[in-house]
Amino acid sequence: MNQVVTLKPDTRNYIWAPSALVGKELKLEKDILLGISGGRIESFRSVRKDDLPIEITGHPYFYALDEGLTLLPSLIDAHVHLALDGIDFNRAREQWNDQGAWQARVEGDIEKTLCSGVAAVRDGGDVRGLNLQVKKQVQKGRYKRLKIAATGQALRVKGGYGSFLGVDFDSADSVPGLVEMIAASGADQLKVVVSGVVSFYHYGMVKGLIMPAEELCYIVKEAQSHGLKVMAHASSAGAIERAARAGVDSIEHGYFVRPETLQLMAEKKIAWMPTIIPVAAQNRSPFRELWTPEEIDIITRTYEEHIKKLKSALDFGVPLGVGTDAGAAGVRHGTALLEELLLYARGELSPREILQAATVTNARIIGLEKDFGALLPGLKASFIAVKGKPLDNVNALKTLHTHFISE
Repeated sequence: MNQVVTLKPDTRNYIWAPSALVGKELKLEKDILLGISGGRIESFRSVRKDDLPIEITGHPYFYALDEGLTLLPSLIDAHVHLALDGIDFNRAREQWNDQGAWQARVEGDIEKTLCSGVAAVRDGGDVRGLNLQVKKQVQKGRYKRLKIAATGQALRVKGGYGSFLGVDFDSADSVPGLVEMIAASGADQLKVVVSGVVSFYHYGMVKGLIMPAEELCYIVKEAQSHGLKVMAHASSAGAIERAARAGVDSIEHGYFVRPETLQLMAEKKIAWMPTIIPVAAQNRSPFRELWTPEEIDIITRTYEEHIKKLKSALDFGVPLGVGTDAGAAGVRHGTALLEELLLYARGELSPREILQAATVTNARIIGLEKDFGALLPGLKASFIAVKGKPLDNVNALKTLHTHFISE
């Protein structure tokens, strides 16, 4: 069974779980009874199932989970692109001109996302600002409930990478107006494209221009004046260091990051979103057939070296999040998050560290820590039940049983 249960805000709900991962530390607790009111966790306490009072077991909105299930916070994907489908980039772009077609596709991807245990996402932008449209339509009830932190349109240097991500500028003079436009659009964060993307033809190479340091610092300053966090698309050692020194709030991708830059990021509390799966997906069918054996070697080396840096990042104290770049080629909405987490498991991280990255840390990175990320009183009633023991092995997330979400 894999179902989504919506908890109505105008009804009181009770959920009993034989095991639950409680608090920001994801502490394993047994026989947990959650009281839910107004769509938020009101209380939780330990009580054996046989000792539950009749007024709770007889309540019309009482859910008792089977033995062998573990309850934990809903997952968060902190880097997606709802404007893309993860299958065919060009087809997805063409679909932007057909309102009905892209709305139907997005609705399907939201359903897949929720069924994968993901309750919230942060969208990394598109030139049409479609992610903002989706966010507003969700708020109006157009789609099933998914919390979306949107960036609207990204900012990029003229002639640089990312024409599909957002608008460009050719001088610092235009920055204030562009930042003000993005802030006024309702964006939750500002996305800035600092570099291009990794090359699959030459190991260690990143294609595209690097945004000049002066303009980047100016953008960050302007964004902060509007109360916007800055997420920076940056790969290559130089681009990542430049973004970190400019004071961005998160580094997206971050391929070829150096240890000294990780240390700088830790000192400045700059989060890292490694996005391993977009590169790793090229090493499987049908994409694998597009590359030569030499290119496959470069692809494999690129993401395997990337994985090795995860533990170092945590050891330095970098806030490590999880984002998939869902919508990129081979990266499907919803299911990609588990694939990303399983790649993290190859990086010497404990299951608890991996789960914290995808819950409490992600909630803080995308600005939703008052609603999501942990089983704590006051937070939204948003959690998943999985078979098995996720603190022993994140593979337990493959056996998602129920996703509880509040409207």
